[in-house]
Amino acid sequence: MTFDFDQAMPFAGNTLYGRLRKDSGPAWDAYVAHRFVEDLAAGTLPRDEFLAWMVQDYLYLVHYARAYALLIFKSDTVAKMRGAANIVFGLLNNEMSLHRQELREAGVTESDLDNADESIETLAYGRYLLDRGQAGDELDLMVALSACLGGYGEIGLRLIADPRTKLEGNPYRSWIETYAGPDYHALVRKGLAQLEEVSHSHGGTARYPLLLKQFRQAVMLETAFWDAGRSALAAGTTIHGVSS
Repeated sequence: MTFDFDQAMPFAGNTLYGRLRKDSGPAWDAYVAHRFVEDLAAGTLPRDEFLAWMVQDYLYLVHYARAYALLIFKSDTVAKMRGAANIVFGLLNNEMSLHRQELREAGVTESDLDNADESIETLAYGRYLLDRGQAGDELDLMVALSACLGGYGEIGLRLIADPRTKLEGNPYRSWIETYAGPDYHALVRKGLAQLEEVSHSHGGTARYPLLLKQFRQAVMLETAFWDAGRSALAAGTTIHGVSS
């Protein structure tokens, strides 16, 4: 299936994010069409790998929310602070609730998650985001964050629109529908609109080569992160019967 990005996400096409996505080339395709994503769509992803990945993704989202909280600190207007705070709220109370629900059904409590070990992929990606936030300015941080925010929204839309995606009886249907759904895409719109605003105020055009390098690094870390479940399983630790 050919995915029409401009039709599916018209608010993002002619923007800094749209340029970054397009100029990432094959690295972007490797991210949004990864084996993990295709197995989710088919409903064939091994359950133990999915649950182990969900543990790691939950731990990653803790760092992601912290990075957005750092963006509140770096913002220079109340409006920008409010926008970042809304995304933090959405992450903590909407997106992460999917993880808590799925893992609770598998016997993993929130306390278990707080004490889980991070995989190499989780460590690398989480610390990269926080490093960009601490070493760079508001724009550097938002560019790094946007690979996840926009990418998962695109993946959700790709899967929900693809006739090959199995929904009926698919154990991962709630995951697909979460990232294709209106609540998540409201966050995407807010986040990418704020990125565009900050790009104009912080010289995004002049800084584009460095911003693209940072964005590609985040995309490559996203691609590697799809294998975080496999890496965690290989480590052999277990949380209430869920390898992680």
